[in-house]
Amino acid sequence: MERNMNEYSELFYHCVQVLNEYNNNILEEIFLEEYFQLNKVSNQSFVSTVLMDCTRHSELLKAILEIFYKTVGINIRRSEQNIYKVLTYIIFFQLDSVDMKLLRGFINSVQLHQVHQFLQFLINEDFISIIKTECLKLYDEEYINEKILGIFEKYHPTLRGILLDINNIMEGRTATRHLPEPTKIKPFKLTALKERIVPMPKIIPKMEKCRLPPKSTYEPSKEQNELEKLREDNHQQGLYKLNRTRSLSYHFMQTEKSTKTQIKQTKIIEENEKNLHCEQFRANPSPKSQTNKIPVKLNVAAILKENQLFKKQEDNVRQRLLDFEAGGKDAHEFFQWQETMQKQDYEQEIIAIERKRLEGKISYEEAILAKQRLTDENRRIADEIKRQTREAIEIHVKEKLQQEQRMKQLIEEVVNGRDNAKVAQQKLQQYKTDFVKQYKEETKQLMKQALEEAEAEMRQRAELINQIRAFELLPVDRWKPVDLTSVPGYGLHDEMSLAELYERLELIKLEREKERESRRDQIVKEKQTKEKMITNTVQNIAKYRNELTTQAAMKKQRNISAPEAIDKNNPELQQLKNHLEIKRAQRLSNQQQRESISSSGTSSKRFSSFRSSTEWNRFDQVEKSYDKTQKRIAPSLIS
Repeated sequence: MERNMNEYSELFYHCVQVLNEYNNNILEEIFLEEYFQLNKVSNQSFVSTVLMDCTRHSELLKAILEIFYKTVGINIRRSEQNIYKVLTYIIFFQLDSVDMKLLRGFINSVQLHQVHQFLQFLINEDFISIIKTECLKLYDEEYINEKILGIFEKYHPTLRGILLDINNIMEGRTATRHLPEPTKIKPFKLTALKERIVPMPKIIPKMEKCRLPPKSTYEPSKEQNELEKLREDNHQQGLYKLNRTRSLSYHFMQTEKSTKTQIKQTKIIEENEKNLHCEQFRANPSPKSQTNKIPVKLNVAAILKENQLFKKQEDNVRQRLLDFEAGGKDAHEFFQWQETMQKQDYEQEIIAIERKRLEGKISYEEAILAKQRLTDENRRIADEIKRQTREAIEIHVKEKLQQEQRMKQLIEEVVNGRDNAKVAQQKLQQYKTDFVKQYKEETKQLMKQALEEAEAEMRQRAELINQIRAFELLPVDRWKPVDLTSVPGYGLHDEMSLAELYERLELIKLEREKERESRRDQIVKEKQTKEKMITNTVQNIAKYRNELTTQAAMKKQRNISAPEAIDKNNPELQQLKNHLEIKRAQRLSNQQQRESISSSGTSSKRFSSFRSSTEWNRFDQVEKSYDKTQKRIAPSLIS
């Protein structure tokens, strides 16, 4: 292919290059995005449509090119077949939508003698009849006559003219130039209006074919298959190791140490821990607290709150003194009685806490005993379940053997029933063909109805558009003079002109400025009064604080009486302690009995485990034989 610097030749080069580099394993959209990123293409949409349609009509294009290579193009190389594929696609499918300049540009970008042979092949009527027979194998006759061969016959003379031009160029002759007709002068009319063109009805779009779902939806991915293989290998290795350990004697399964060795190990660990000497260190003492009190700067709100608190305290003291003058009594006796009652309540609370602690320990001991009873019961149930499982395994093995016999009978029945299945399949295929024909006829009728309805709607729309445009052409006078003193006249109560509105706004501004000045003076006066009040309150607070410090020093000198010791010789608590010791002794005795039984029962367990392993091996062999028969039978049933 000779690649010139022309615009059409560059576009033709990209179309051919896309077909050369495209691979069916990749999606078309992804491939086009990568290609457009690497190469600068002026008309990307045209290149993408060429690739999509060439892949869709690939079978027809291959058939046409095979006829060309067998008849006329014997001397042409097979590596250049994508060039002729693009040309055949444009001639058979895109002549209506594509300009003839583009087709001429594509033809000029290829070698002349090769294009000459190809156009002779396409124009020849004998080859067109062969192409039609190939098309009938792939498409319907109506589609071929309307979309493919109908368009080709329409542009047949233009293709013949292109072939004659190529002949003239090859023979060295120049084509006669047709002079254009001179322009005819028409009278100029100012008043005459051009008639508006009625818009053509829009073509109803056809439904695109749905893409098939990807293989990944129904088939598992490579990663999943690899993971399943790894799981199967690991499962087989685990089964092999399990069977190997079961086949060994029970002496190899002994992992527990004897009681003597365990006692010796504990003694050695205790002696080593006693001999350990850790490096002791002392922590640094905590820093002393600051004795000098730092003065705190109070907020206005804090000063007012503290002043209010001191005032309340003064009022309370004053009220108390007035009560004493009126003959009231002191509350000292009541406070003493209250302290004694609080001590009694405190002692009762401590006794109750001690009782709860002892009851908790007793419940703990009882829970341990209940747990021991539950383990014994579970052990008995486990032995019963093992016995039942052995019986169930034996029954299961018998059922598997019976099932194998049934499967053999089923295989014989399936082989006999294959002949009947073929006859039923032929009937089903005939039913499907009849159903498809009926469906096509119904779809054609529906499409005709839809087209008629769409045409009627488009006619109505065209009439409405003409009426609207006629109304738009009528002149409308929208100019209006502006008068600032005039009132709009909407019929509202507060209507006014623009001039009056400006005057009122200026008056409102003056009133607002006066209000701001009066507020500023008032705020300054309030601040001065507030500062005086705060200074007075600070002085009062200092006096109250001095009085409180003196009262606190007096209170520290008084000695507070220590609480009496709790009576620990309570009979109820003593009874609970005795009950706890009885439960603890009972638990320890049960534990010693269990240890002695467990040491004697280890040997019997090993023997029983060895015996059960042989039974499980037999069960595994039966399972494997059943799986093999299932795998052997499955493909015959599917076919």
